[in-house]
Amino acid sequence: MEISVKNSGARWFLMVCEIVAFLAAVSWVARAFTASELGGKPEVKSLELAVKLDPWNSEYPLRLGRLYEYSPQDVQPEKALENLQRAVEVNPYDPQNWVELGAAWTFQGKTQEAERCLQQAGLLAPNIPAYQWPIANDYLMQGNVQEAFRHFRIVLDGTSEYDQIVFRTAWKSSDNPEKILDELIPHRASTEFGYLYFLLSEQRFTESQAVWDRILSGPEKFEPKLASPYFDSLIRARKVDQAYQAWVDLQRRGLVAGPSDAPSGNLVVNGDFEGEITNLGFDWHVYPVPGVYAGRDTSNYRSASHALLVQFGGKENLDYASVYQFVKVSPLSSYRLQAFMRTSGITTDSGPRLELRDAYDYVALYKLTDNMVGTTQSWEPILLDFNTGPKTTLLALTLRRPPSQRIDNRIAGKVWLDDVRITRLSK
Repeated sequence: MEISVKNSGARWFLMVCEIVAFLAAVSWVARAFTASELGGKPEVKSLELAVKLDPWNSEYPLRLGRLYEYSPQDVQPEKALENLQRAVEVNPYDPQNWVELGAAWTFQGKTQEAERCLQQAGLLAPNIPAYQWPIANDYLMQGNVQEAFRHFRIVLDGTSEYDQIVFRTAWKSSDNPEKILDELIPHRASTEFGYLYFLLSEQRFTESQAVWDRILSGPEKFEPKLASPYFDSLIRARKVDQAYQAWVDLQRRGLVAGPSDAPSGNLVVNGDFEGEITNLGFDWHVYPVPGVYAGRDTSNYRSASHALLVQFGGKENLDYASVYQFVKVSPLSSYRLQAFMRTSGITTDSGPRLELRDAYDYVALYKLTDNMVGTTQSWEPILLDFNTGPKTTLLALTLRRPPSQRIDNRIAGKVWLDDVRITRLSK
């Protein structure tokens, strides 16, 4: 709709109003732009001028308050509080303003004032880790561990970004494993495993057991491979009983298989290679080596439908020991190793064989089966009886090829392994 103004005086008045409004808008834009330029500089004078030019923007008093609070050259707590309070007054809906003001009160020892600010920040951002993190730290500075843990738990529940530092901070502030696990760690497998890894890195194996038990008792399903660092750490630390119990726990939950013929007392897991190789715990470990294929094979097997095949490429004089399994045994006991192997075109004088040793001490127990080279016409049986020493609790059973000492030393060819058993002999 078009409005026609015929009176010349009215037209002049409207024109003047438009000019004034335009100039005011230009002035506001210019002030805001100048304030933005000044506000980006970490200098007291620039920020003070930005506050004057644009008093409705809480970012400038917030930055100025931080500068007065933390600047090593010009720390002025009172001015910091003044500007942070101004930021809250300008924008009371920004949780960051309340967090910063709460921190300033904490630094001055005014815990009641600080707590009011932190509570307000928590209400404005109840589930946002980026705000809950500083809130928790502020409560920790006040010595309020209980409230700090409540906010740290929100952080852990919302993101994994702060996991390791939260775990470390919790132990420094509490040193109470039950409290940390019960009140801080959310009932979520990913976070529980993260906390388990932290405890392992700190060599807190006793405390790690409680976390493992809670993971197993929880309703959430998880991939067995998540437990691999747990087994590796326990075995390295010679916590064989704890590691084996964890393996039994996974078996009971149906996450890993037991020995392929457990009723007959075989201690080797997946000795017939009918199950997938998991590279986990007390199952077979098969690690890649350039120029070597290692994996299950269905073209040549002794029983059922699979065997293990290792094929050497003929380009290197390999010291090969990348297929192995840990086997738990008892000290001062007699055992029998049985297996079947066959070869095709294995070159050099040093071929594959089985190596059996104490996982921690070669001197205590070290055995090698016969060397196999060339091509065998059928599956060759392997039989080895041995006794464990007074301290032997864990064996390493390895498909081994030691390097050759001859000039023609590059190994090629194939070897198959099947029906591997270790059983205890009755006295």
